[in-house]
Amino acid sequence: LTVSTNDFPVVELRAQLNRVKREGLMLKRGTAVKLGREDGRIVAKPDFSRELNPITTYKFSQTDLSSAPIIFEWPTPNPPKGLYKIGFDPYRQDQTTGTSLASIYVYKTVQKGNSTKNIIVANYVGRMQTTDSVNRIAEMYAELYNAEIMYENEVPDVKTYFERKKKLHLLAAQPDKVISKNIQNSKVSRVFGCHMNERLKDAGAKYIKKWLLEERDFDENGDVVTNIDYIYDEGLLEELILYNKKGNFDRVMSFMQVMFQVEEDEDDKEHREDSQQGVASLIATELESLTLNLRR
Repeated sequence: LTVSTNDFPVVELRAQLNRVKREGLMLKRGTAVKLGREDGRIVAKPDFSRELNPITTYKFSQTDLSSAPIIFEWPTPNPPKGLYKIGFDPYRQDQTTGTSLASIYVYKTVQKGNSTKNIIVANYVGRMQTTDSVNRIAEMYAELYNAEIMYENEVPDVKTYFERKKKLHLLAAQPDKVISKNIQNSKVSRVFGCHMNERLKDAGAKYIKKWLLEERDFDENGDVVTNIDYIYDEGLLEELILYNKKGNFDRVMSFMQVMFQVEEDEDDKEHREDSQQGVASLIATELESLTLNLRR
């Protein structure tokens, strides 16, 4: 029954997970870092001495859950607003006990002239002594990548933290178009973040599946390359393989927040294109009418 609720491409995900494990790609592609603030800007110092112990798998044995941020690709210089997006699934208790972890994903979209696109560029998965400590990681990621944070807004600590810091501008507005497409007559109005219920979780899973199977290129053997082939995060691959509605899948939940932003942008783009086509059609009609009048 559990397997039947997972609509993700499990065979392809498992093949990529095996490749990531076999080639050690998680920590070849990703670097554990110490995030901090120096001279008013965010700095990420690589952990060359291997002091940090990031949580990289779904089932882990370490007792220290504080973990560490991981960067797979450093931000481009002066990144434009919207190039990067952050999904944040926070936990609710100010304590180290519990099974739920905080999960933060930084995602890169498309920039003209940039060789990489539609990839995960950074993450954090862990549980610190206070929720403020995790919120601070999300804050520093947002400033480092010039990105907005979409988060599950049933957890009030996140907004409270950013209000106190006078940085509400770092939080993403709720994805109204995504919500209205999936929930009829929705009256939810929390301004920032996204209120997760069963219908939005179903929509999020649908958007993730669409992204996973998106074709990007062909390899040297002529086989199709999809977004799955660009996931080097063991924990995320494991969660996607095991995902079901009953379990606790923090990485999948935070990645859904990313997908809501991506889908919202696509809807905005389609709306703008439709509007432009509508205006162009109206102008063409008016010109045609004017031409006929002049001929008469």
